[in-house]
Amino acid sequence: MGILGEKLREYAFKLKEREDFFLSDVRRHEYFAENPKNVEAESVRQKMSVLNHRQIHDLACHEEMVRHILELEIDPDLEQNHLELVPRLAHFHYKGKDYELLAFASEYCNSHKPNVFPIYNSQHLGLLKQYMEHHDLLKKDDSLNDYFVFTRGLDHLMNRYRLNEILNYYEVKKLDWLYLDKLMAE
Repeated sequence: MGILGEKLREYAFKLKEREDFFLSDVRRHEYFAENPKNVEAESVRQKMSVLNHRQIHDLACHEEMVRHILELEIDPDLEQNHLELVPRLAHFHYKGKDYELLAFASEYCNSHKPNVFPIYNSQHLGLLKQYMEHHDLLKKDDSLNDYFVFTRGLDHLMNRYRLNEILNYYEVKKLDWLYLDKLMAE
């Protein structure tokens, strides 16, 4: 497994010990679990409010995103664990421009199913790219801005270091947020 794998697992176990630290996130997941459907505007509006995602705030497009989610009729894809839903939801046309809101879309889907939908995080894409290049996981035209390429790399890393035995995708994002910079400094 090597030193990197051992350290990743050590930090994963530390994260699991700190679950009370993420009480608001636990409540968010509980709210999404108690309100799984996305067919009524008020329900989606409440979930958007609970999620409180920066990409939506930055664009000031809360109501437009509620309509977008309703128009896409996402529940069958969520129920069947279709990862294709994330890029479909991420593609958002607003005020004459097209946006790819992968961070928001993946987190919205993950809030419904944390064990199914990886959360796209651009913070350490360079590190994931190096990992994927080292393990020959990138094809010529692959981009980590593609959700499926990102997922392929993240899944490989999680399987290689057996993080999938300890953490779900939501917790992996927290591991990245809390400990990856510390790990890299070591």
